[in-house]
Amino acid sequence: MDKTVAVVGQKELVQPFQAVGVDVFVIEPGGDVRTQVEGLVSQGYQLIFFTDDLSEKLQPLIERFRTSAFPCLVALPFTSPFAGENRLRDAVRRACGVDILGPASGEESPIAQNSLAKEKK
Repeated sequence: MDKTVAVVGQKELVQPFQAVGVDVFVIEPGGDVRTQVEGLVSQGYQLIFFTDDLSEKLQPLIERFRTSAFPCLVALPFTSPFAGENRLRDAVRRACGVDILGPASGEESPIAQNSLAKEKK
């Protein structure tokens, strides 16, 4: 696989991604995640997933690349429910041009809403 997709985070959370061919980079406790991710960007990685517990440390990079197509930095909501959902949704929308993830957490899909409306008639 070309150096296009990487995942960064705690070993037990990111190691399974190796099974699908994603380049995995383990962050050791106290490691400099920002420098490591900057290195991945300079190596040409276009999509970099990271565990949401690293969001605070990566915030300057997230802001720096927010309006560019590449690299796309996306938090994976592993450590708290729905933590990176909006950021993930925005990244997918940016990459695909449409929201393919369906309704946000706690929302009903438009199809379900339409079905309920028909049942009430």
